[in-house]
Amino acid sequence: TSSSMQIPDLTPILSSPVALGGIAYTGLVTTALALWFESIAFKRVPATDVSIILSTEPLFAAGLAALCLGETFGISDYVGAALIVGACVMAVLQDDGSHA
Repeated sequence: TSSSMQIPDLTPILSSPVALGGIAYTGLVTTALALWFESIAFKRVPATDVSIILSTEPLFAAGLAALCLGETFGISDYVGAALIVGACVMAVLQDDGSHA
């Protein structure tokens, strides 16, 4: 066997209409369309709010994974979540202080 990296054979994927449809749906609908709607909505929201919404996205994903898939978390996951929430709280408090 060779130790060099090889490109896997993609022929089964490229010859499957179901796989190509899934790839197109994932790329166009769940990614591009969602980001387009996000960019339209975020034009109407202050930058601090946008940064808070985007930085809490992993928390919502983890929460839904726990609810829907039974995902469990370790200490490092809780520490990371606490850091995200803490940063969001600091951003809000600093933003409120700058408007006073």
